[in-house]
Amino acid sequence: MMAVRANTGRMSPNAGIAIGPILFIIAILAILASAIAAGSGSFTAGTGTESNKTKSSALVQIGENLKMGMDQITMEVGISIDAVDINVANTSLNNQLFSPIGGGVAPPSVGMANNPVMDKWAFPRGPVGGLGTGGDNVVAVLAVSRGVCAEVNNRSMGISAVPPAKNLGTFVSGTGGITATNWPDTTDAANWTSGGTTTTITGPTLEGVSTGCVYNTGATGGAGCTYTDGVGASCTAGPTTQFFFYQVMAIQ
Repeated sequence: MMAVRANTGRMSPNAGIAIGPILFIIAILAILASAIAAGSGSFTAGTGTESNKTKSSALVQIGENLKMGMDQITMEVGISIDAVDINVANTSLNNQLFSPIGGGVAPPSVGMANNPVMDKWAFPRGPVGGLGTGGDNVVAVLAVSRGVCAEVNNRSMGISAVPPAKNLGTFVSGTGGITATNWPDTTDAANWTSGGTTTTITGPTLEGVSTGCVYNTGATGGAGCTYTDGVGASCTAGPTTQFFFYQVMAIQ
């Protein structure tokens, strides 16, 4: 006859489910979720700031490339500044900035514009305060947001702000696109704005600065475009803002 022996020994202290640590982990996750929810607003603000910095950095690099292309075509190829063709569609002759046998640079991206669908690069010519002898300097401009504008000036001059509004011309490509020499100077130093449109601070001068950002009330958009504090509304064509990154490409 076979006998069956019951196991009456105790279970190991390590056996079973450790409910205490699981509850602890759940509590920690709940705390983290609350912290993330509370900080979502500041996270969004931080993302916007980083985006402005990234775009401003890219714009400065594009500006440098455009200037290098202009130097290539005027110095190496030997084309006079007035004879340089800056039409982005023209890419075959040696007097064309965007031709491989001319300036040798690619047309600049509009990805950093305030509205890439409407805002396009323009290449106005005319006098720029503090640069040259009053002839037709060649400038590359792109409409950008106020935040990007401030970051461009931060990179070029060490102040994250927007200069006072000035009528600097239409900023349309070609001769006459720049019609004023009153770029923000020492008389406007106390009228820069930082952190929006209400905080007025003392800033530097943009006279003689070849890379920066201006507030140009002379540049206007398409039908229905009205501007409030430099930002357009109901624009059918750009510029959708009056804040412009600029790079002086050639000086006369």
